[in-house]
Amino acid sequence: MKRYDIALFDLDGTLSESGEGILYCVRKIFEETGRPLPDEATLGTFIGPPMADSLRRCGFSPEEADAGVLIYKRHFLESGIYQQRVYAGIPQMLLCLKAAGMMIGAATTKYEPFARKIMKMLDLEPYFDFVGGATADTVRRTKAKVISYALEQLGAEKNSAVVMVGDTKYDAEGAAQTGIDFIGCLYGYGTRQEMEAFCPGAKFVNSPQEIARCILSA
Repeated sequence: MKRYDIALFDLDGTLSESGEGILYCVRKIFEETGRPLPDEATLGTFIGPPMADSLRRCGFSPEEADAGVLIYKRHFLESGIYQQRVYAGIPQMLLCLKAAGMMIGAATTKYEPFARKIMKMLDLEPYFDFVGGATADTVRRTKAKVISYALEQLGAEKNSAVVMVGDTKYDAEGAAQTGIDFIGCLYGYGTRQEMEAFCPGAKFVNSPQEIARCILSA
């Protein structure tokens, strides 16, 4: 018997290993704006949250951050989008959930047209009932807003049992803010400690193969 009606998935670090392409584009932002490149630890924080928010944390003004996002998008479409791969076991896990009768959605703070392009490129699109992402403006930028949007598009009801699967504190925070359960992926880009800070009762998996078992267990 399935435990949840709907499973939502983050993209970067949960379904795909995409850090190389993301950081390539981030480096291009600093190169083209003439700013000193942050250290590796700071660069790592760019994977997960909206790009404009990360740039502002590094001292960019709102206007400079918006310009930086345009640089990022240009390089991402030219090169970064192709520097990623699906984690081993993801398609089989999604197929298992579909066979159990679950609805599956994506909830990512990546720009929605990019998210849809990536899903198609990685042959993951057939497994998903809906792919939800961020808007170019501030209307839908946070994880909580994207989760709410995805659930609305999926036709979720108030009593629907929903779980968010992600790999960073931003995913955990979005789940906590929208009142849904959370499963943390320890093979991604975040840490258990960061995710537990927002979702103390969360469950954690060490590989994609464990996700279906965790979701479907009674």
